[in-house]
Amino acid sequence: MAALPFTLRQLEVFASLADTRSFRQSAESLGISQASVSSQLKALEEQLGTRLFDRKPGLRPLLTGDGQAFLDDLRAFDRAAEALAAHRRKVADIDSQPLRLRLLAGQGMFDGYVRPKLDGFFARYPLIELDIETVPPSSSVLRAIRSGRYDFALFNLRSDTAIAPDLVRLAMVRGGIYGHREFARGHSLPLTPDQINLLPFVLPQVGSRQERELLQSLDRFDIRPRRVVGHSQYYDVMAAMLERRVAVSSFSEAILPKSMRGEVIQLTPTDDWNLLLYRRQTAPDPRRDLVERFLIDSLLGDPDFPALDVFDPHWRAVKNG
Repeated sequence: MAALPFTLRQLEVFASLADTRSFRQSAESLGISQASVSSQLKALEEQLGTRLFDRKPGLRPLLTGDGQAFLDDLRAFDRAAEALAAHRRKVADIDSQPLRLRLLAGQGMFDGYVRPKLDGFFARYPLIELDIETVPPSSSVLRAIRSGRYDFALFNLRSDTAIAPDLVRLAMVRGGIYGHREFARGHSLPLTPDQINLLPFVLPQVGSRQERELLQSLDRFDIRPRRVVGHSQYYDVMAAMLERRVAVSSFSEAILPKSMRGEVIQLTPTDDWNLLLYRRQTAPDPRRDLVERFLIDSLLGDPDFPALDVFDPHWRAVKNG
């Protein structure tokens, strides 16, 4: 069977654009960002070697002649796909059955990138329910997913932690000591460990696994906080303390809200972080594939997600143009 110069997701984006003639409306209906719609279309056109839409500022996109011909063929492709899918429905019509999945997600990633897109996903797939728990970054996530309680997990681990075979590495994200730019006034960046050690720190909860692992990782960089001005298990509370110039802390750039990235900066690098996906092994189910793709696209398809490098094959191809 010949390799196809497109993905099913690209066809879905193209069909939506042909229907709505609006990048915004297509993004809302698909539960992704406008930038992701644009990237998918650009990749499709490049892979086909032709322009499918005429796009001019202030005007709705219009199908070109090649675009209309491609749309006609896509409709035939859809009919053939439906005929093939009917063989599965003769065995069991799973699309008519509700599905409830449990998801474990890092606090910052979920709040910043997944939660804002959930309404579009649920509107598109009303029979899929996601029961979501959020946690701060820690190796305890690994024990939680080994319990078998979760269908999916989306989380960060420091880059010095070994990656188990059942985890998929999606991207790498910058890590370091972050604080308000005022803490760097009069100094060259990056700050030295001695300079960092004198700054006020906010740490995870006292005695928690997160605190112990953080202090151990910082010790490898000769960073040993001398002034601890607060503890919190909530990343958004810690981020607010950074923004208010109350403290500095160890952060993954991915969980630092975009609104803060102008004033809150990396004062010195430490460990980077791996963005990882876990999917519990079950019998094949296309709805689980939809959830997996949604989770990946929510982050890697968001133009505000600060990936240093991307390993997911689809988004690596898109971002490398």
